This record gives sequence, structure tokens and C-alpha cells, in this order.
Amino acid sequence: MWLVYIMVLLSFLIGSFPSGYIIVKKYHGFDIRTKGSGNIGSTNVKRVAGSKAATITQVIDISKGIIPMIIAIVICLNNKLPIDIYSFLSLVAIAAVLGHNYTPFLGFRGGKGVNTTLGAFIFIAPIPVFLGIMVHTLLKKAIPVVAVRSILLGVTIALAAILLSLPSPVIYACIASALIMTIRHKKNIKELLEERKNKK
Repeated sequence: MWLVYIMVLLSFLIGSFPSGYIIVKKYHGFDIRTKGSGNIGSTNVKRVAGSKAATITQVIDISKGIIPMIIAIVICLNNKLPIDIYSFLSLVAIAAVLGHNYTPFLGFRGGKGVNTTLGAFIFIAPIPVFLGIMVHTLLKKAIPVVAVRSILLGVTIALAAILLSLPSPVIYACIASALIMTIRHKKNIKELLEERKNKK
């Protein structure tokens, strides 16, 4: 069981790498947490530091989900684990997302987890992830608010996992990821509602 614990911890630490913060700090000289929404994810990076920095951040954040999952898959192929493969991979996926969202390197103040979720779940829920990306992309003109589309992405992944009857641990992980994503965007939605209320 120690191998499971170590891998979950490693996944959390990999997910915790504060890419957006480091990129903006190194190449633009300021703390991204003091600009825009204060978030370290690619959306805020694009808003305050431009598309190039945002693209680099996005690629790294997706990789933070992919890398621990690849390591976990290799472990599964070479070791007999005390839990089933889907439970193990689901735990590793969620750990990466939580690491990104609550990185200990920045006082547990991280991103929203969208890109890291896509990277982590592409291995255990590829079709739901693809459908989530489609929803996020196709609704770009109809719903310009990224926070709303991100929540819909998470919900789409969870619903697709259920409808496709994926293994139970994967379904639970997808639902958990959608809930986490919604919670992390709560502030954005609240601000959006207040803004609309003030306009009226």
C-alpha cells in the first residue's frame, strides 16, 4: 500500500508546480496573484501577461496531469497493487488536480484545475474529456465567460462518464473533479452575478 501512498503524494507535488506564477515572475517581473483575478492559471496569465505566457502555462499545467498518470500506469504494469487499477489511477488523477488548485508552494493558493484535469483524465476518461473540450470550444461565442464554460466542461466530463458507464472509481473521480472545478470558480460566478445585478 505504501507504493499507492507515495504515488498519490508524488502526483500532488507534481500538480503543485506553480507554473503560471513562475513564468510570469521570471519573464514579466511581477506576482500574478496581485493582478487580474489573482489566479495563477492560464486564463489569468493571458489576461495580465499575454498569449505566449498563457500558452506555455497551459502546456505545463496539462503536463502536470499527464506526467503523474504515465508514471502511475507504468507502476500498474510492473507491480501488483492492493487496490484495483481504476481506483489507483483515479486517486492519482485527483491528487494532481488538488495539487494544482491548492499548491503548498504558494500558501495553498493555486489555480482552477481545468488544464490539469484534462491532462490527468485523458487516460481514464478520454471520450468524456474530448466531449468536455468540445463543449468548452463550441460555446465560446455563445458564452464568452471562461468561468462558465469551464464549469460546463467539468459537468460534461462527469455526465459523459456516467452515461458511458465507465468504471465506478473513474465516475466518482470525474464527479469530484467537476465539483472541485465549480467550487474553484465560485468567486468568478459570484462576481459575474453581482456585475449583472448592478447593470440592472
